[in-house]
Amino acid sequence: MSGTGESPRDSSPDAGETLIEALVVVAIISLVSLIGFPQLQQSLLTLSQQQAVAVVAARLREARADALSTDSPVVFRAAADGRAYGVSNGPVATPPPGVTVEPTTSGGGIAFYGDGSSSGGRLMIRASKRAVAVTVMAPTGVVIVGGA
Repeated sequence: MSGTGESPRDSSPDAGETLIEALVVVAIISLVSLIGFPQLQQSLLTLSQQQAVAVVAARLREARADALSTDSPVVFRAAADGRAYGVSNGPVATPPPGVTVEPTTSGGGIAFYGDGSSSGGRLMIRASKRAVAVTVMAPTGVVIVGGA
């Protein structure tokens, strides 16, 4: 030991972490990421589902508004496999990966009429084990997120 209290090893220019210490740090980081990644992935899937619910509800409300403004029927359709949806004579949209938009009515279509009414129906937006309903009330054409 030197007169200043430092050991000669600490004052050498080669002082630093050993390979074993670096491997321990890498192993700890790996374990933490293995524990946290599935939770992060589920959170991202839930956010994607919430986005899809908002977009589908907005498209349904837009279809109703189009029917009112043109005084002609507008039909919103979802594919039976849940991988596509859209409005008649409009572009087809796809939900985010891992999310499906499934119709619960036969034919998969919800019609909106010029007087504001609709055929009614329900769509289920699914992601993993979680499902959110988007319901269209038949007499009024009102879009309700989360059931009814």
